Order: sequence, then structure tokens, then C-alpha cells
Amino acid sequence: MHTAFFIEKDMPLKPAFIFSLVLSCSVLASGQDLQQDTTEVVNLEGTVFTAEKKPVIYRLDRKTVSGSSSLSASGGSAVDVLKSMPSVRVDADGEVSFRGSTGFLVYVDGKPSMLEGTQALEQIPAENIEDIEIITSPSAVYRTDGDAGIINIITRKRHAEGLGGSVSASGSTIGTWSGDVQLSLNRGSHRWYIGGTASQIRGRSEFRQQKHTLIDDFETLSDADGYRHSTVSSYIGRIGWEFRNDRHHALVEFQSGVTDNARGGDMSYYENRKQSGEVINDATYDSHDRYSNEKRLAQISAEYSYILNDRGDNISAQGRLRYDWYALEYTESNLFTQTGARYEGTRGYEDEYHWDYDWDIKYTMNYRPSGKFEAGYQMTSYSEVGDYSIKYWDRDAEEFQWQDDMYAPFFYRRQIHSLFAMATDTFGPVDINAGIRGDYTHDIMDITVKDASRNLKRYELFPSVHAAYHAPHDNTVSLSYAFRTNRPGIWKLEPYITYEDYYTRLIGNPDIKPEYIHSAELGYRKVFGKNRNSLTFTGFFRSRKGKTDLIRRPYQPGVTLDSLINAGNDITFGLEAEARIKVARWWDMTVTGSAFRYSFKSTYEGSTDAANFSYTAGMINNFRAGKTTRIQFDANALGPAILSQGTEKGYFYFDLAIRQQILKDRLSASLVFHDAFHTARYENRRKTPGLLSLTNVRPVYPNIILSLSYTFNVKDRKEHSGAISTGTIFEGKDF
Repeated sequence: MHTAFFIEKDMPLKPAFIFSLVLSCSVLASGQDLQQDTTEVVNLEGTVFTAEKKPVIYRLDRKTVSGSSSLSASGGSAVDVLKSMPSVRVDADGEVSFRGSTGFLVYVDGKPSMLEGTQALEQIPAENIEDIEIITSPSAVYRTDGDAGIINIITRKRHAEGLGGSVSASGSTIGTWSGDVQLSLNRGSHRWYIGGTASQIRGRSEFRQQKHTLIDDFETLSDADGYRHSTVSSYIGRIGWEFRNDRHHALVEFQSGVTDNARGGDMSYYENRKQSGEVINDATYDSHDRYSNEKRLAQISAEYSYILNDRGDNISAQGRLRYDWYALEYTESNLFTQTGARYEGTRGYEDEYHWDYDWDIKYTMNYRPSGKFEAGYQMTSYSEVGDYSIKYWDRDAEEFQWQDDMYAPFFYRRQIHSLFAMATDTFGPVDINAGIRGDYTHDIMDITVKDASRNLKRYELFPSVHAAYHAPHDNTVSLSYAFRTNRPGIWKLEPYITYEDYYTRLIGNPDIKPEYIHSAELGYRKVFGKNRNSLTFTGFFRSRKGKTDLIRRPYQPGVTLDSLINAGNDITFGLEAEARIKVARWWDMTVTGSAFRYSFKSTYEGSTDAANFSYTAGMINNFRAGKTTRIQFDANALGPAILSQGTEKGYFYFDLAIRQQILKDRLSASLVFHDAFHTARYENRRKTPGLLSLTNVRPVYPNIILSLSYTFNVKDRKEHSGAISTGTIFEGKDF
């Protein structure tokens, strides 16, 4: 959408007129069509006026968050942008959850990410994000995995003629660093682009864990005290070509790189063990554990759409193939006496390669100006081949020895065939869409350990519906419903034991069932104060059957085993609120909050019924200190949470950020102080028959990030394409 303003050359530009002009640009830039929600630049006789994008835009089935809305995310990743949203929580291991669930899909520019979950979000620099789409109740045209929905990262693109791009870099006091380079060349209908991202996101935390285990006639008290640390590394490059004219749109992109998710701990470990009341061990050890998951991978994707006629009917197709030719998951545990002699140790190797692909074809018919019908077919496939082996330290032989009885080669494949149809229309002030999706899932697992081979088939239907009523005086009421699922990934099915550390072990379950989720939302939004202020309420409900959880139990004296099971059913209902207020010309405030009740009904003897009330709250203050300086101060509080076997305490933290624009706004320098008052911490309590564990984690202090970003060819018009429709890092989880 292009907007022209005609002004006579000698017309005086009064302050009131200038303010109205800027406000008009803002209103025009925040129209209902997300593809046109851009920052417009208007040049009047050499004077440039910029209308800033709205930080949040609402549509029928999603919320779009501006990538530049969170100054405290500077030098960070998509995780840091999301932390300002209601009901988003980052746990002790940096894992992102939304409304109490980690079950979300991550897309980049409308296509599945090369990586998954939190790791996919961490490798996308905040400076490279145009917008983030949050789709909490995806409609039937989208994949059904993920009870918390879909997070689509829309990266920055430039479409002006000629060469343009950006360079950014950041570093922190705890060793985190990142760099990003993006270049694009535009000639008429063609766009060529190339870019690369490299980062090492580090975390370091003080760690304390006390355990009391009772198994048979062995009673063990242990106390681990030290530090846990992590390094999530990624080196990803991409190159692509895009063509666009009145009827055709085509895009081909290739990505390749290396990722490594590593973590570990170094601590003093005290153990007191009794057998039948008699002390058989009372000693202090040095404990060191390591974990890494390294991948070398490549992905090629392509998409094409063709407009059939003047009313916009079109056929579109897209496909993606990813291949990981090397993936090694490695675990290591070490226990030494105070004299330096090795007491225990393990080395575990899961060596594998995997490939996955998906493709779809869709027909869209615009049967009237306000209505359209979409139908199509989608196929997804994931395959993995590898083996698992482990060796233990033999104290008598003083060497590591392979455990041949635990060697486990495996093959796993999941294919899903889907048909979907959806209709969208507007009837006066009412917008509505409704659809249905049918999935046929075929799982094959061939593994010799414990007779765990499986061949499973499932047929499922997933309906969805969304509606919105636009009432007079800028009031909007919305309603949505979606039926979703969480299908267990391969790591949840593996029936062999892996090690987090020597005294904490993990085993999968080949018989674990998918989770099935009914989710619904009821929302209300009010815009007031000349479109500068807004108030939003969202009530949500989620019912989940067959919740998957880790159940911890005593396994050997002093050793616990985490087993994956369908623990039971749960219900979550709550309310999210968000107020955006223009306090003064130089001060914008956003206040967010959520409160929800969670109840869990156990269907497994190793877990217990539980219920609690939790909340999150945040206040983001943006201050303009002159034309080129911005300051942001965030306050965040996270309420308590419950697990199948325990509880987590709530905590609060504060972030402070300063951004300075120089060199005619081409160079941006930001300084971010995470957890500015050192108040963030993670406390967990687990209790089950034979086990009581208390865990306390506190991130190291200070964590200060300096980031620099330089952009050239800044007169580009930023095009909002790639929509899916066409802080505080903790370390040392509850180990």
C-alpha cells in the first residue's frame, strides 16, 4: 500500500499538522492486512517523517509482535523478544514454555525451521526479526502438532532496487556472542539474497541439589553444590532467489550449517549411604558431567504460487527437504575422590543421521470479495537411523568397558498424510473461518532392545473455528476453538537408559501415546485515545488427555531414573491481559499479566493429583531521551508452577536497556543489563515414594550485553512478507 501526500511548496508545516501526518501514517500502516503493516517513510521537501509500526497487531487467528518492540532483546534472540509476552516462561535450562506448555512448532518465514523448539528460537538474532506471529489456535490448514500452537518468525527483508543489507554483532559479560550478516540485491522482479548467522549463547548458574532416596534397604542422602553451564552454538548460512510479478511468485532457498547444544556441571558431591541403618559410605567427591548434541545439516526449500484470474484465485505449492548427515549425542559423567582418583564414570554415544521432508499443494478460491475457500493436501516425513552404545568405568580394571548388552541400533520413520479444507468470510461486522483436517499417521520403529519394535497407524480428524465481532467504537470480541495433538518424538520412544549425570538417568517409552488437546479462547480488545492506547483481554481453556511427563523414582542406591509416561489428564483455564498506554510523548508503557488455574488428574501410580494457581506479570517502559536515544526498563514476575511430582517457586527479575542511534540512524548501539538486581532464581521440590529432592538454581551475575547493528541502503521500503498465511537464561535444570 503506497500513500501519497500532496503539499504546496510554500505551505507552512505547523506542529499540529506534522503530528496529524505522522498519526495518519501510523493508522494506515496498521491496517487489517498484515502484509501491509509496514513502517512508511514520507519525504516532504527534504524532511523525513517516520510512522512507527504498532508493537502488536491482532488478526482473526493470530497475534503479531513487532521485532523491534522489545529493546531489552537487543543482542539476544527470538527467545528474548517472546519473554515480554503474557504467559511465556523460561525455565532453569532456558526452555521456553507458553501457557505452561513447550509443545509449539517453530516456523521461519512461513516454513518449518531447520531446528526445533527453543533451539530454533535461540539461533535467530533479535536484530534480524521483523515480526513474530503467535498462533495459539491454528486453523485446519496448519499442521496439528503442538498444543501451544505455532510461532512464526518473520525475518527482515529489503525490496528496494540495488544492493542493501545489514551487519550486527553482540557480546556479553558471560561469554555469549553473536554475529549476523545479510545482503540482498534487487533487480526488477528478482531478488537475490545471502546471509549468515553465528552465535554462542552461554549460560552459567549456581546450582544446589539435595536428594534423599530410599530403595530396598539402602538409604542415601546426597548434596551437590557447584555450577552448571551451557553453550548453544550455531553457524548457519543461507542463500536464495525470489521472483515476484502480478501473477507469479517463486522462491528457492538453501541453508546449511553446524549446531551444538552443550551443557554440563562441575560441583562438589557429598554422599551418605546406609544399609539397614549402618553407614557404608560417607564421602565427598568431585562431580563433572557433560552433554552435547552436535548436528551438521542442510535444508533446501522452494515455493511457487500462480494467480489464476482477476479475482485472485490461486494455486500454491511448497516443499522442503532437510538432511542431517552427522548427528552425535554424547553424554559423559565423572566422579573423582578428593585425592583425584576416578571413582565412577560413563560415556554414552548416540550416533545417527536423519532426514525429513514436507510438501503441500493448496487451491484458494475467492468466491466473493470478502470470502475465500482453501483446500489442499500435505505430506510430512521424518526418518532416523543410528545406534546407541555406552561404556562404564570398571574400578577394578581401572578402565572404561563397553556394555555390549546395552548396544541398540535403531530405525525410526513417521509419515503423515493430511487433507484439509477451510472457508473464511465476513458478514457485516463478523469475521469467521471454519475448517477440518484429516491426518493419517504411520509410525515404524525397528529396535532390538527390550522387544521395542513398533508399527502403528492412526486416523484422526482435527476441526477448528474462529470468529470475531467488530463492535462500534473500536471494540472487538473474538472466539476460537482448535483440536490439536502432541505426537511423541523419537527420543521419547527410545527404551534404553541415557545419563544426565551419574546419579540421574533417563529412559524413553516405546508405548507412549500422543497427547490430545482441546483448546478455546475468548478475547476482547478496545482501542482508544486516538488509536494510541489499547486494552486486550483473552480468556483461554485447554483440556489435555494423556499428558506426557517425566516421572522420577529411585533406581539404584543414590540413583534416580526419569521415565516418560502418559501421566494423566490436565485442564488449564485462565485470563491474559495487556494494556498499551501512551503516558506521555516520551513515555510508552505496556503492562501485561496472566493468571491461570492448572489441575492435573493422575492416571499413573507414580504421579499424584495436583492443582495450583499461577500468574505472570510484566511492565515494559519505553522512554525517548531525545531523537536518537531510547531507554527501556522491564519488570517481570513469574508465579509458581506445578509438576506431576512437585512444585516450582515463583520469581521476579528486571531488565534495563539503552539504545543509541548514530550515523544518521544507520548504526545502532545497545547495552542491555539482564536481571539487573540479581533477583531471578529457580527452586524446585519433588516428592514421591522413596524420593525427596530439592533443587535451587541462580544465574550468575552480572549478565550485560553490548550489541552493534549497521544497516546500509536504509531508504528501502521494508516489505512484510513471510507471514505464515501466504532475558534471563537459567542453567542447571532439575537433574
